[in-house]
Amino acid sequence: MATKRWIPLNKIEGVVAGGTAIIDLPTNVRYHGIALQYDTSTAGGATEVNMEAEATEIRCNLEQVTQRKASAAQTFDINRTKKVDPLVGDGTKPGFIPLLFSEPQRETQIEQEATAWGMQGVTDFQIEVDIAAGAASPQLKGFAYVDDVQEAPRGIVKWKRNTLTVGQTGETPFSLSTTGGDSYQGLHFFEQVAGDINSILLEWDGVKMNQLTEYQNAAMIDFLKAYKVVSGNVHIPLDGNHPADALRTIKEINGKRIPVQELIATLNMAASNNVTLIREMVGLPD
Repeated sequence: MATKRWIPLNKIEGVVAGGTAIIDLPTNVRYHGIALQYDTSTAGGATEVNMEAEATEIRCNLEQVTQRKASAAQTFDINRTKKVDPLVGDGTKPGFIPLLFSEPQRETQIEQEATAWGMQGVTDFQIEVDIAAGAASPQLKGFAYVDDVQEAPRGIVKWKRNTLTVGQTGETPFSLSTTGGDSYQGLHFFEQVAGDINSILLEWDGVKMNQLTEYQNAAMIDFLKAYKVVSGNVHIPLDGNHPADALRTIKEINGKRIPVQELIATLNMAASNNVTLIREMVGLPD
């Protein structure tokens, strides 16, 4: 049935400090989102600070290939840009780490659900959670928001994370991948210290897609209304159209499909600190 429902994720193992918890998920439903319930005996319980310190990396894998990789802190901040705040614990109640597959910032339900993770043809879906060695008696449960629509995972949103090495202040260009046919939904530049980035110039085959200071970019994000500004995460949304239309790496010229040759982000840095980039990519599973 297409009616959505919450189901518990019962196949969880390896929930120990210093280990990797593995959640095996059923592959006979379509996923709109997952809530990881986390608790800890660390003072204060599953506060945001404690969850960020203890859930050091979360990976979503299809057929043992990682489609998303981020820390709890990065997950919270990307979700915040879409106006979804974490639900934190307090020593009595647990905290929750939301993994969003249907995109809440899109304007209509049809557009939101276009990125749900169908499982047709998938035989293995796992989530891995690395737990810090200093975690005190960690506890992990999972719940998935699903329906029974049978479709292949065609246009899922993947998260690609890498470090941009910054050796100086001023302008440094970085070439972003345009291979594979995926489209760019958004770019998240995580600063080590808020204010490290003065401005970003984004060029798509010579077309200026973004040429704003950090403060101008924040103002434009607020103007779009679909997103929220998050300190320390310089976010460039590229899926602001209605209907949803992420920035493509294949363009059409005179009826011919031609690969985009270059996508360049030039960062004007106020400090020479490295930047962590997470690219939201729409496409087939890797």
